[in-house]
Amino acid sequence: MPNTLAHLGIQTLVSRGVFRDADVKWVWLACIVPDLPWIAQRMIRAAWPGVDMIDLRLYAIVQSSLLFCLVLCAGLACFSRWRWRTFGLLAAGSMMHLLLDALQLKWANGVVLFAPFRWELVNFGLFWPEDLTTTLFTLLGVAVAGVAFCRLPKIGSDLRLPGPGLALLASGALAVYIVGPICFSRAVEMADLHYTRTLRQAEVRENMPVEVDRGRIVATPEGSELLLWTGERIALNGLLEGTEGVFSLRGHFSARDAIAVDATHRHRAGIRDYASYAGLLLVVAWWLVCIGRWASARGRAKVTS
Repeated sequence: MPNTLAHLGIQTLVSRGVFRDADVKWVWLACIVPDLPWIAQRMIRAAWPGVDMIDLRLYAIVQSSLLFCLVLCAGLACFSRWRWRTFGLLAAGSMMHLLLDALQLKWANGVVLFAPFRWELVNFGLFWPEDLTTTLFTLLGVAVAGVAFCRLPKIGSDLRLPGPGLALLASGALAVYIVGPICFSRAVEMADLHYTRTLRQAEVRENMPVEVDRGRIVATPEGSELLLWTGERIALNGLLEGTEGVFSLRGHFSARDAIAVDATHRHRAGIRDYASYAGLLLVVAWWLVCIGRWASARGRAKVTS
């Protein structure tokens, strides 16, 4: 999927073109709403190494779907004085984020747009994350973010603490966002998204097709092994001896713990992550300024009253 900087560039231009004077803080928040489950997944993996990785992946797939993005957007909009306009910005931005993600070529990956009616991955597969298109999108993000910080207002005046009714709505949306994915995890596994069902059924997966997105391959005395996201180490057949790095691959299980590789694509490690970290820092910085101005204005209002 495009990195966060790329999302900031494209979505800022489109959102402010469609929504006149769209508030940048909400536009930028929408840029990361679909990524929040994947960010949380990384944090949970680091803090809780014993977690079942397949269950965690199923949860993140559901939570990052358009349906649950809209649920979260509804809750977040309760903290704005203009909640319908804010919800529209967040919802449109989340949809735009998912469509941009779907443009990239990602084996065993994609976005879920039609849940809960259809649990399938949408992937248009137009270009790889390392292609020139992604680089241009990233440079656009750098330029747009620079102009935004220098010239666009950082507004906190529309922020508010919701009253009882809206607080109940926000709490309900958050509860659905957190608990709801558990109810659909089984449906996602049955649909074999990210090959979760295939990977779970270790005893019977021989001869079953499999794809892996951005897996790390390491060289061993016997050949090459894939460090699968589930925590398994899988022997690979069909690679050149000494092959190492981050790869997407296609193939089939030639045995319970071995994959016969039919096709691979090498990824450049690190660049995408660093661009995403930079984008996230920009979003957090913008929001901190806006919240600071809101808190300052609120404090002055209390003093004068």
